[in-house]
Amino acid sequence: FGTILFDLRRSRRRIVLLACLLLTSILSISSMITNSLALTAVLAAAASSPFSEAFTPVSISRVTRSISSFETHVVMSNNRNRSTELAMSSFLGMDEDDDEDEDEDEDDEDDELATAGRYSGAKSPFTGLKLDPWDPNPIIKPRPSRYFKDKDTQLVPDDQLVQTMTPEERKENLAVMRNIRKNDLPDLRMRKDHAGWVEANNDMKRRYAKDVWFGVNERLREASQLGKSEEEIQRLKDLAAKVGGPPEGITLGPRGYAVHTEIYDIGISASRASAMLEREMRLERAAQGRAMMAERKKNLEAEQRQFEEDMRNPGVREDREAKERRERVMSRLMAEIEEDNKKKMERAKEILGKVPETPKNRTSAMQKALEEAREEVKKARREQLGRAAAEGMLGADEDEADARPKSSADVAREQAAAEAAGGRPRLPGDEDVTRGELGDLAIESSSTATTGPLTVEVSSTYNKEQSDPPMRKHCFQYTIRITNNSPTDTIQLLGRRFEIQTVGSSMKDVVQGEGVTGRQPILKPGEVFEYTSTAPLSVRPIGTTIIAARMKGEYRYVVLSAGQETATPEQVEAGGNATAELGTFHFIFPEEQRVTPFTPSDDDDEEEDDEDDVEAPAQSVGSAFTKVAEKAPAAKSEAAAASTPSPSPTSTLPGDPDMISGKISIKLNDSSDVVSDGVRVGVTSSYRPERSDAGQDKHCFAYNIRITNESEKSIQLVSRRFEIQTIGSQNKDVVQGPGVTGRQPILKPGESFEYTSTAPLSVKPMLDQTPVVARMQGEYNFVVLSDDGTTPISSNPLQAKLGSFHFILPALDIA
Repeated sequence: FGTILFDLRRSRRRIVLLACLLLTSILSISSMITNSLALTAVLAAAASSPFSEAFTPVSISRVTRSISSFETHVVMSNNRNRSTELAMSSFLGMDEDDDEDEDEDEDDEDDELATAGRYSGAKSPFTGLKLDPWDPNPIIKPRPSRYFKDKDTQLVPDDQLVQTMTPEERKENLAVMRNIRKNDLPDLRMRKDHAGWVEANNDMKRRYAKDVWFGVNERLREASQLGKSEEEIQRLKDLAAKVGGPPEGITLGPRGYAVHTEIYDIGISASRASAMLEREMRLERAAQGRAMMAERKKNLEAEQRQFEEDMRNPGVREDREAKERRERVMSRLMAEIEEDNKKKMERAKEILGKVPETPKNRTSAMQKALEEAREEVKKARREQLGRAAAEGMLGADEDEADARPKSSADVAREQAAAEAAGGRPRLPGDEDVTRGELGDLAIESSSTATTGPLTVEVSSTYNKEQSDPPMRKHCFQYTIRITNNSPTDTIQLLGRRFEIQTVGSSMKDVVQGEGVTGRQPILKPGEVFEYTSTAPLSVRPIGTTIIAARMKGEYRYVVLSAGQETATPEQVEAGGNATAELGTFHFIFPEEQRVTPFTPSDDDDEEEDDEDDVEAPAQSVGSAFTKVAEKAPAAKSEAAAASTPSPSPTSTLPGDPDMISGKISIKLNDSSDVVSDGVRVGVTSSYRPERSDAGQDKHCFAYNIRITNESEKSIQLVSRRFEIQTIGSQNKDVVQGPGVTGRQPILKPGESFEYTSTAPLSVKPMLDQTPVVARMQGEYNFVVLSDDGTTPISSNPLQAKLGSFHFILPALDIA
């Protein structure tokens, strides 16, 4: 029965037929005629139009068919023979079922045609589109909102907009709107009072529409966000100002309009805050990722540059890192020492109640001690002048002084006296003279200074007759002229004091004494006292400066009173009452004794790094230790002098034929190791591509030379001589000069002297013949020293050969 009721929705004709078939089946099983008649009546009622319409969609209209004939047939069939009825019903039912199916299909087609004809011209009143009767989602009228306005709503023209509310009413209206939005609506929603919520929301909308500024503000916001023209936006701003602007309580930002949250004073919600925070976190992570990628790219580029630098200059990075490690260690040690000194000062302050006055460093301590010692020596010398008859008293005073405890000045004086040669005191020297780098300071061999009534003039010259350069003995002669410029006063010179510092020395020798050249001359107004003296110096020239020493000083004098012929013993003892300055001047080597540093010509590469042109610091290496020699800041490459066109070589020699033709007849080697007269000279060379320019035929090479004393005596290198021939050149350039890198090092047995220099060559290679661009050889002259390690045994120097080697371009494989 349920199946029959389900099929009723499709066709009333099919319902009747199915009911007949079911009834026939039931009658064939049961003999209860009464039940069959009742069931037939029920089915007939179900097939009627009111019952079937309950299961039929109202949008589809069906034609009601009569079943009176069906009922008559059923009643009449009950009076027939049951067996004949059952037999015939089975056969006839099959044919009838087929006919009924065909009729049903025709009815369905008729219904579809009727429905299609009924809705074929229907259109939506809202969109104007044709309606589809079989669409499960038909278009319905949208609910009016701020985005969908009802067409029936009457809009007031802009020129007729007038604010009808007073400022107080607008303020109160805004307060009520905010209260409804922030309090009433959430409360009604929580209580699920839909009717109250709708009423409150409509009240808020009415109040919103009552103040015309809200509508103008909404239009201004849409115009700004939709990117309308500036004229339209300005017109709306003027219209908003015309209607009174925003009510009190709403502040417009730089945008010129208020948004929903500003109107209703709604704070940020938790979900929005969470979303904003999440967005900021994503942006921050993205920025961190970009920064990490940029850092990684930067590190990769730095690694690539470092790799390329290591390939070009192997070992340079390790040396730099070692230097940085040493600097870090020294900084840490100095910081620890500073912290330790600070703790000691605090401890001393706790014990003594005050911080003791101590020198800041060793140099200042030495200067202070030497100053005290100098003053005491002056006082002692003054007491001795003219006091020969009082030697016993002086002896008693000395005994008394010996009995007293020694002060720090006494100890410093003894130390200074012990360090001084010939018992003369010494002072810390000037740093520029110690380094041999005078910078921009004017180097003068004379000076003039006027102090009070005296003018002291000095001039110096080199005394070649009394000098012995191979023994490092250089004698200078200086003449001093002292003039009394006073028109009335007579002056007597009582003593002198000079400070002399040789180049390379860290100390100054102090020479002082009574009188001048053994006398105490008296100068009347306008008179002049002049004398000449010599200064024998033990010094060797260096390549960074032309001076041998610096000298300055002062003269002590006393002004004699009228009628006084000479100074009194008291005046002599006091050492005079004034001093006259001897201006600073220098003892300058003559041209033949100077070590001239290499100066690059204008044709050389101006972009070359100065530090690369300077020879590396020399090292003196013993069998069990290494000692680093002082750096020669201005000593240039010897080979550079032979390869650059500006400085002319000392001399030239005929070149080797194989170098002229480019067909090298000897083995190609970029290094050599030769032992001669007990001295080993080893050399290695390498190409410097970063300082070369093949396009301009400029090729730079670096070569490292190591000189080792393998003899049993100490030696001193005194000069060098190199021969360099570039490929294709007809001649050899000969470069020679005193010393090595501006010095004349002393090598004890087993010790070594090592330095590195560069050879920038301007040469066109013969790559079709050979990768060699130059050949170099030479020798070092040295003298053997006696057992004291300073005095030469003979003035005839010996030679340590520098074996022949080549400067080879790395572009070709020479194996």
